[in-house]
Amino acid sequence: MKKTILLSLMSIGFVACFFCTGCHRKAFATGPDVNVGDTTFIAFTKSLKDRLDHDGVDITKIQFYIDQKLTLRRVMGSEKGVVKSGVILFDNGQYVNELVIPAYTPGVCEKATGDDLKISFDAPGKTFEFEALYNNNNFILTGTNWHNGLVDVEYDNQTYQVQCACNNTAEARLMVRKNQTIKKDNNARVVAGRKVN
Repeated sequence: MKKTILLSLMSIGFVACFFCTGCHRKAFATGPDVNVGDTTFIAFTKSLKDRLDHDGVDITKIQFYIDQKLTLRRVMGSEKGVVKSGVILFDNGQYVNELVIPAYTPGVCEKATGDDLKISFDAPGKTFEFEALYNNNNFILTGTNWHNGLVDVEYDNQTYQVQCACNNTAEARLMVRKNQTIKKDNNARVVAGRKVN
């Protein structure tokens, strides 16, 4: 009898352990181990971009970071078997596709058109649009249906609702490292000098 109860408890423990590990939420990108008060990061602003453009720096060669954790959620209907990125959760009776971008996840600018930057934190082609809108010096995530700090964005040909750990997605900022080595196009001629004959 004791042996049967022990085996039953072990079976329940094994099933619970298996279930919990199967439901673990995973992020598609992992941010670096960064101290939030780290002073090596500065906001990438419109004035900084203008200065880099003036100096001939290629923006696509700069390493970007996002300073807040972003969570993308999409309620799934009949297409619940089609997930390109992230994990499927069962939340409030609905299947939800969720992706997480941890704070200080590195990203690259795939395209810069004026004050519109297409930033990728994942695979090439999967980008978010950041703009310096309405004379704002900061680049913010652009999208539609702004409501209570949430915004809808197009990502990987799907519409996701984005929530920021800071409670307002408009407060998420693009960051760069202050001490980053920036390569610029240099077409200057090097003078060889002159020697006395």
